[in-house]
Amino acid sequence: MLQILEHQRVDIALQIVAVQVEAYQEEARLIGFADIPQLTESKEDIMKSKEVFIGEIIEGKLAGVLSFEKENERLTICRLVVRPHYFRKGIGSLLLTHVLQRYSKCECIVSTAERNTPAIKLYEAHRFSIIKRTAAADNFVLVTMKRD
Repeated sequence: MLQILEHQRVDIALQIVAVQVEAYQEEARLIGFADIPQLTESKEDIMKSKEVFIGEIIEGKLAGVLSFEKENERLTICRLVVRPHYFRKGIGSLLLTHVLQRYSKCECIVSTAERNTPAIKLYEAHRFSIIKRTAAADNFVLVTMKRD
């Protein structure tokens, strides 16, 4: 069940952090880069965030989270994370589709690691294309993608 998450609540913030840790640890292994900033986020960081958080809940458990910021006609996807147990079950696509449909008139951008092939394929399947590459750290390149 897809729903808006009240991330200012301690219990919800803790669940978001748990999903992030699982997902970003897996991404860190995949891309060979351990210093993903979201791995160090605390529940307090989540609680003070100005992002809008939506989540997919399966059998009472938070399975995936997408957060975004909207400024004027620009939508920035800040994070899209899925618990590894739920990988390849369409949860990322479900969350992304929901936001893209709701804000269909907005320009939409997202950034991810260049070596995060599954994320890039997901975004490309939703009509995103790479518009910029940025060397963010030694041996780490971030790509910015925009929806066509």
